[in-house]
Amino acid sequence: MLAGIAVIIGVVVATGGLNISRLILLLAFTVAAFVSGGGNAINDYFDRDIDRINRPNRPIPSGKITPKVALFTAHILFTTGIIFTIFLNIYCFLLATLNSVILFVYAWKLKRLGLVGNISIGYLVGSTLLFGGLATAHLRGGILVPAELLVLATMMALSTIGRELIKAVEDMRGDKKLGFKTFPITHGVEWTTAVAAGFICAAVALSPIPYLMGIFRWPYLLFLTFSAASFLAAIWIMIGKGEKAAGNASLACKLGMGIGLLGFLIGAFL
Repeated sequence: MLAGIAVIIGVVVATGGLNISRLILLLAFTVAAFVSGGGNAINDYFDRDIDRINRPNRPIPSGKITPKVALFTAHILFTTGIIFTIFLNIYCFLLATLNSVILFVYAWKLKRLGLVGNISIGYLVGSTLLFGGLATAHLRGGILVPAELLVLATMMALSTIGRELIKAVEDMRGDKKLGFKTFPITHGVEWTTAVAAGFICAAVALSPIPYLMGIFRWPYLLFLTFSAASFLAAIWIMIGKGEKAAGNASLACKLGMGIGLLGFLIGAFL
């Protein structure tokens, strides 16, 4: 659902809120929701062993569904999402297909290979905004993605990478038992915290640009303040406390992302 909302924000920002077809909005939302849902399902499938240690209440380790059902669900969601792009354009088809492949490979291999996995998730989150731009490319005379949308996508990507690094610290116990080579395992918690802080601070530094570019009006600044405070609080929580504080820091990042996305949404419609 959040991926679909991000796509709608991308559509509104890319078009200025003008001449938006409700059908395009619905199709773009549906594609993002289905592909993202497929990513969640395939992630649960490949993470079933680690979830028995880190998150035993999740659907597969708790016995609510079988791994086979999760795998089947992922394939159905990916396929359905890609099929819906036929009613949009070739650019949406290519991006949805690419992201589906990345989501599969991430869950299968990339998330266990350190920073490359974290960066791939950052790209995937940022690309939801880009998808909204591509869905309305026919309204801009050849410009696939406007510059203002690239700024927002970059902000989302950077903040996501920071949160993913913090989540990797939170998952260290189970990752170590299964022999994964995540960033905090290979480089340590302190260095991971520093790198995560760098990505988060970069996102916060870029956050005033949408207002300065005239993309969003003053209500955006209100949400920006609380979102930035949540992200910076996550860094503060992590400093010197390490693995024990990672859960609370990850929650603070999630809150910051939620407030930021709400700020994008309200800013896009005002």
